[in-house]
Amino acid sequence: MVNIREVRRDDIDRVKYICIQTADEKAKTDKATGEIIANTYSTYYVREEPGTCFVLEDNGLVVGYIICSTNAKKFRKIFRRIDLKEIKKINKTSAIESWFIPLPYMIFKRIYPAHLHINLLEDYQGKGYGTQLMNELLFKLRGMGVKGVMLLASENNKGAVKFYKKHGFKILVTAFGGVAMGKKL
Repeated sequence: MVNIREVRRDDIDRVKYICIQTADEKAKTDKATGEIIANTYSTYYVREEPGTCFVLEDNGLVVGYIICSTNAKKFRKIFRRIDLKEIKKINKTSAIESWFIPLPYMIFKRIYPAHLHINLLEDYQGKGYGTQLMNELLFKLRGMGVKGVMLLASENNKGAVKFYKKHGFKILVTAFGGVAMGKKL
């Protein structure tokens, strides 16, 4: 049975696994790259803001997630203090690159203070589960009084951009092969 529930801290390993499995091929085949990707795009959220993170479970196994930070300034501070140190232990160059991760969120924080990441294993894509996860998160954010949420996606990921547009996200800026999208709540 497939269901959605709030993330628990003990879901972290499974969330990291999904983050790696839905990244590029190098993340799947190179352990260091996979750890860097997971530390950059998943661990903060489950550890620091589990109340705005949800997982998709199939018979007790986490197969997808939507994770969110509601405060760009808090994200930047804690990400750089904790997660960046973990990334630096793996690869100093990657740590320098990851230092810039919070910048787009800081640029748009007045209108879009929250940001999200959503990933589902391939077998669960295209079946409406992403929409269910998105709806769950947006409902939660509105209830909290969050006024806007944003995300970053690869400009080449046409399916993801189409999915976000379907859910009311507008393109804010396109640069360096990426697209920043936002939705006012």
